[in-house]
Formats: sequence, C-alpha cells, structure tokens
Amino acid sequence: MPRFRPLVDPTPAEVEHLIDSTLWDVPRPAPSRLLTLWLYLPLRIERPEGAIKVRSSLEASLTSCREATNRDPNGNVPFGAHAGSWLGAVGYLALLDQIGGAVMSLRPHRTSSGGSGVERAIAQFTNVADDEAICLYALRNSLAHDFSLVNIPPDRTGRVRRRKLTRLFTLTRGASKLIEWPTSDWNPRRPNRGGATSVDVQLLGDLVEQAVHEVRHVYTAGALRIRGDVNPALWRRGRFFVHAD
Repeated sequence: MPRFRPLVDPTPAEVEHLIDSTLWDVPRPAPSRLLTLWLYLPLRIERPEGAIKVRSSLEASLTSCREATNRDPNGNVPFGAHAGSWLGAVGYLALLDQIGGAVMSLRPHRTSSGGSGVERAIAQFTNVADDEAICLYALRNSLAHDFSLVNIPPDRTGRVRRRKLTRLFTLTRGASKLIEWPTSDWNPRRPNRGGATSVDVQLLGDLVEQAVHEVRHVYTAGALRIRGDVNPALWRRGRFFVHAD
C-alpha cells in the first residue's frame, strides 16, 4: 500500500502566493498548486487598481448548487427549506461530472465500469454502487441535454449498458432512499408502459455534498491528483475565474 503524506490546509496568505505564482503568466503550472487552488478558493485580493475575487470552478459550481437548493454555506438544508430543484439537480450532476473529469483518487472506493465523469466521481468518492451510478449518469444526460425526464442512449451503446441508461424519471423530495427502481423496465417504443425511476433530488444533493467532502478528505491525506490524461495548462484555463469584487 502506498504511504500518503498528510497535508495542512493553506492559509489565505499562502493561497494568495499560489495565485501569484500559478495563475499569472506561468506556462507550465505545477499540478499540485492548481489542485490546492481548485479546492481552497475563493479569495478576495486587494490590488492597487482595486479588489479582485479569484474563484475556482469547484467553488463556483458548489455555491450555485447550494443557492439553487436553498442550502446554507456548509451545504446543509435548513429546517423547513425546500430543496427540490430541477436546476439544482442539474448543477449537482454537472459538479459530479467536473470532479470525475478533473481529479482522481489514489485510493478509490471502487473502479467505475463506465467512462463518464459522473460515474468516475461516484465510484472514487462515494459508496454508491455501479448500477446507481449509471442511473445518475442517465439522469444527468436527460436534464443537461434538454431538461427532460427521458434518457435514450445512442444506438451504438452496448446492449446491457443501453438497457441501464434507458430511463423515464420522476424527481421527488422526501423519499427514504436516493433511487427507487420501477417494477418493470420502461421502453421508449411503448412509452405508456413500464415504470419510471424515481430519484430524490435532495438526497442527490446530499450525495454530491458528501462527495466533495470526500475529495477534500482524500486531498488532506495526500492521495488526490489531477487526472493524468489532462494537460495542466488547459486544466488551469477552464477552472479559474477572476472578476472585480
């Protein structure tokens, strides 16, 4: 088993130094520094020309998801708040996609059977099983592509995977479990027959919040890396935002 070096959360001053030495005019940014910034932004920085705010795609998407689902800054749903948001569900599924495409764990919970970012993130940073991960990937496709509750995969998809991805969904809130399976498979050729797969959107948000917590836990243990198939310079271009504060 590899040994993991414990890390200490950086101070704001250290984060500001990382910004100066990593985000501005650096042709080959160090992956470890990019990873730290992705996890520990935002930061407000005073400049002679005025204050700026530097954000990461992780923080920006997580903040927007929490706002859309009436969660507090720690990701919790206050008593009486309504967290049943389709838009929030899309955001949380996109956040899983981001995690699965951006980073990898050196000690994943399991190996994903699918190559999507959603499935990779779920496999590496949650205890959710493979069939449930495929189901959530299908929900991501149905909502992200045309904000619908139907997912029909391309014809080129393998037979077994195609069956698992072909879904009619119902989104709920207040269920006892994340996914409730239909008693019979839904078939788009007979759309009025078969059952819908129910997904609880509040529990979906809880799952992604837990995944983000696990990403940070793995980072603290020294076992988080930027994916090896990603160009760090390109990774930087797509994951950091600077604007006037």
